[in-house]
Amino acid sequence: MKQKKIVSMIGMLVVLIGTLFMMTGCPNKPLGKPQYTKENFVLKFKNESGKKCYVEISGRSYSTETVIANGENWESSFDFPPVLKTEIPSDGTEKSITVKDVVVSGKSPNLSYFYNPRFTIKVISDSSMYRGKLEDFDSKSKTQYTGGTFHIKLDGNTFKLDFIN
Repeated sequence: MKQKKIVSMIGMLVVLIGTLFMMTGCPNKPLGKPQYTKENFVLKFKNESGKKCYVEISGRSYSTETVIANGENWESSFDFPPVLKTEIPSDGTEKSITVKDVVVSGKSPNLSYFYNPRFTIKVISDSSMYRGKLEDFDSKSKTQYTGGTFHIKLDGNTFKLDFIN
């Protein structure tokens, strides 16, 4: 008799614990896939060198803080599509170039992260008499490099790239 009672109690406990898990859900369920926000950045260039040159833009967005996945599939950085060789007029007129699909943030039900773009800008000379220039520009906000102009100048026989806001 006692044995039947103990078996019944154990059975009831198993049923209660099972019901509890069914009602609250499994604590290790997948948390969901992060959604990333992409934006376009318009950068302005002015060629003040008087020499024909081109610009190529590439780069990546990287997280502003350490990405802690917590079971989610977070990425810590993203390459954005490069802007291929674009001529910048040598007469000093301003040329706008749009860099598309730059990741600026990520969000999931539990976390959100901001991403900063790093633009790698390459100035390419049209003539073998002049050397090009490759520079990185880290952006801390969207307006940091979209509000001003990149000025291309000559320093001896090498192109120089300055940003003026």
